[in-house]
Amino acid sequence: MFLELDEIAQKLDQIFLPLEQEGITGMRLLPQKNAASIMQAQKSLGVDFPAKFTKLISKFELGNFEICNVSFGARDDYASELVRLNSVDEFGGKWWQGEERPANLIVFAVGDPWIFLLDCTSGAVYAWLFGDEELCGRCIASDFEKFFIVLASIDIARLNEETLPSTEQILKLSKQMVEPFFSGKRWHMKFSKIGLISLNSLL
Repeated sequence: MFLELDEIAQKLDQIFLPLEQEGITGMRLLPQKNAASIMQAQKSLGVDFPAKFTKLISKFELGNFEICNVSFGARDDYASELVRLNSVDEFGGKWWQGEERPANLIVFAVGDPWIFLLDCTSGAVYAWLFGDEELCGRCIASDFEKFFIVLASIDIARLNEETLPSTEQILKLSKQMVEPFFSGKRWHMKFSKIGLISLNSLL
């Protein structure tokens, strides 16, 4: 079963709070203390964040948060991390080609080897690899909240040695045109028209 956001926060506290004494941090959902920074990030990037993305990051601080090997940042301020990820760095590096960042697209997290993009117009989430000809070729969720809930629920179930959500449950939640299938112990999702993405690399 998929968890609600508050349940996710509670269960991550139960699992990882005791481990923080051993120096393991960045695995819990901490409350957002500077919601105003989110508005500033939108102005800096020239986009309006989708409502469900804004709702979640206004409630929880994702800076320095990681789940299922997906990292949302390496700082305590996720808003500034979003600006950093989607700006040209001091060496001229950037994730996009050409002069201008693709309109309404931002990187919001990375998970080797995947880069996760958010379409700020539709709210859809895409998984992208450097070298892909098409930025939005792998749509993996119709909105950020669904992506986050699936990711967190699977990771928590695995850590607690509970039954993972079924294929049917994932399809019902995601409402995407995807065909999930199991291949031995590796879990893959087959996306219509764009090939394969292995969720095993995320879990």
